[in-house]
Amino acid sequence: MRRVSREDGVAATEFALILPVLALILFGTIEFGRALSQYQVYQGAAREGARCAAVASTSDCDVQDEIDQAAAPYDPEKDAAIEVLEGGGSRPEGCLEADRGQDVQVSWEQPLDVNIPFWRAMTITSSIKAVFRCE
Repeated sequence: MRRVSREDGVAATEFALILPVLALILFGTIEFGRALSQYQVYQGAAREGARCAAVASTSDCDVQDEIDQAAAPYDPEKDAAIEVLEGGGSRPEGCLEADRGQDVQVSWEQPLDVNIPFWRAMTITSSIKAVFRCE
């Protein structure tokens, strides 16, 4: 007699069981890569803002405008805090002539959203910061 085995749908069943795990890994990798890319754009924008703040005594650039332009197409959540370190204090316009040789820091807290299918949405709050020497 011929033995009857019913394995017609085994591969489809195994694929259906493993598909959510594969999708979680794939989309998780894509989302974390996207968030890392966005973080890098914001870090570059902070460097542009700090460079502008460092030369503020000899130029007429606006620090927040430089940050917003460098962060395009993303939009920073908050305006940057501009601070001359070592006793200079908060200075939204950047360095003054008297600050030459001091460090100026541009920083803000930026939430980065990570939305992975089959998982809950996460928000990672990163500290974006750049430091330049006043010229």
